[in-house]
Amino acid sequence: MGKNKNRLKSNEYDETRRKILLEDNENEDKTIKRLEKKLKIPLRTKDGRKKSRHPTWIKQCGLDYILDFEEEVDDNKHDEQFSRSIGVCSKKTKNKTDIYGQLGKAPLEADFRANSTNDKIPVDDLSSHHPFPVQSCSSNDVSSTPDSNDVLQPDVDSLRRSIRSWINKVSEAQMARVVSELTNLFSDHPRASVRLILVDELCTLLESSPVNTRSNTGWLQQELAVCIACVHISLHMKLQHDNVISYVVEKIVDTLFDQSGNFQPKMGSASFCLFLSYLYRFEVLSANLIFDIVQKLLHTGSLHELKVAHFICEAVGVNLRKANLNLCQNITQEATKLLVQCTSIQVEVICELEAIIQRLSEKRSKNEGVLRALHLKKMMRTWVKATSLPDDMCLPVCLSDILNRASAGRWWIVGVAGKSCLSSSMTTANEAVEGVQSHLPTEVEAAAARLGLRTEARKSLFHTLASTPGGPGATATALIKACSDSGGGTHAGVSSKEREMVQIVVHCLMAENPFNRFYPRVLGGLINYHRRFLMMIKCAFWDVMKKTELSMNAKANAGEALGLLARVYELPLTVLKNFNFGDTSEGNVTFLKQLLTELCTGDYQTALKKLMQLSCYTHLSRNCRIFMRKHFSQDPESHVKACILRLITDMRESESF
Repeated sequence: MGKNKNRLKSNEYDETRRKILLEDNENEDKTIKRLEKKLKIPLRTKDGRKKSRHPTWIKQCGLDYILDFEEEVDDNKHDEQFSRSIGVCSKKTKNKTDIYGQLGKAPLEADFRANSTNDKIPVDDLSSHHPFPVQSCSSNDVSSTPDSNDVLQPDVDSLRRSIRSWINKVSEAQMARVVSELTNLFSDHPRASVRLILVDELCTLLESSPVNTRSNTGWLQQELAVCIACVHISLHMKLQHDNVISYVVEKIVDTLFDQSGNFQPKMGSASFCLFLSYLYRFEVLSANLIFDIVQKLLHTGSLHELKVAHFICEAVGVNLRKANLNLCQNITQEATKLLVQCTSIQVEVICELEAIIQRLSEKRSKNEGVLRALHLKKMMRTWVKATSLPDDMCLPVCLSDILNRASAGRWWIVGVAGKSCLSSSMTTANEAVEGVQSHLPTEVEAAAARLGLRTEARKSLFHTLASTPGGPGATATALIKACSDSGGGTHAGVSSKEREMVQIVVHCLMAENPFNRFYPRVLGGLINYHRRFLMMIKCAFWDVMKKTELSMNAKANAGEALGLLARVYELPLTVLKNFNFGDTSEGNVTFLKQLLTELCTGDYQTALKKLMQLSCYTHLSRNCRIFMRKHFSQDPESHVKACILRLITDMRESESF
């Protein structure tokens, strides 16, 4: 009986304990739910996974159901795998879910041709560099099956699906990852395919995204614009120039305007215009296109076009005023004339015109979108993983260039016709140069002819080099000013003129007999002016080293000039890494002998410091020591011979430690 009583007591205790534990668990669950609701912690599903959190703009536009549907399909697949009957053999089946509507029966080439026809983006480069498989009637039965045409279809579908997924994830928090993944796609897949799908998906998303009049106007367009700008800059920094911005701008302009240049009011026109405005704000597109679009919208005068112009001016009106104040004032005057012509019934038109005038007249804006764009502009350097952004990323295209590309060519894509604004400015600059050339002295004309300077621009630079008073420093400054004046005001034009200027100075110093120290001191003045000239001078002397048809006098002058630049100015001797030590011709040997002789005429410690720069290149340092020992052991000048032998000893001892 005692044992039964103890057993009953134990069962009662277990039952009571179980009830207490269940009550504790229920209370704990209630407490956790209350805290999660209070702290706004995302809820968890039954399988322990967090619910996906989409960006705010996806929920506002009603596009979050796409990604949720994809997850729901994946969950159904997961449940089907574990709900099979016992004893049934499992088979691996490939079920293609047509979530995005991309699994058609048409061949891949026809799909791309249709996309390119609708988007007005040619795919000639795609078909030429990545040809599609063509079925032959004389081939085997295996190669002519219908499945052979669908070999590349899953790759294209997965590429489109991944691009759409990354574009939908665009937000400030995930911008670095999205930019990195989209940039890597250009390396992992054919670039033309990636570019075509990226432009298509981007335009589809912009067209389906409405623009409201709240304070966060165009936040989606901001994020997409900064994402595409960062991808474009990242490809440029990786030397994979793909002109992504050019293709995007061309596609959007073709969507907004017809062939005659008339604006086509559509549902997504405001979104497209805001996207282009933010591309200008992030300095990958010039203000000329934005000004042209605003003027086109004002000329129509309808309410929808004026609303779109209001959105543009609200987003980048302050920046447009800084870019071109005169053009902003002209647009303001046109809007004022339209405002005077309005009747009292057209209240909405009057409000839009007044808003345009106000946005283009204010010097600074406290709009939340403007401040956020400034913040995103500062963050671009972090997202592209660079210390500084390139200066030549701005696309100087106008609306007339894109609309008239059938006759003028697509220079913004192919890059062979030059920039239109550059060509016009260069024409004016060439006319000014020709006017100056008519007043050149006869002796300058004769000297330029003897040096082989045949173009008017080179004769003008030579005239500045030969006639500027004040010494080498003043001459260098005058040459830089002449290049900036004749370069058309653009970065590319000025850089081209500066490279030509350095080549002319090097050409003159090699042609002089005897050697004239004025020319290397002009090069030294350029080095002191800005470090960009250092690389130009290095490239000029590398060209001299490679040329074998130069006379011995020219080689000797070039070597002596290089020695003077290394001894007096900040020109490193590592420029000799392209010197051919195996060439034992008289001119090549004279070049290096004159360089070392000029180096030894100065302070010994300076010469040793310069020569020790070669220690980072083992073969270069060893070859230089062998050359010095071979060609200076029988040198008639005792001072140079003693200095060279001492340098050889110190270089060998320093490298041994």
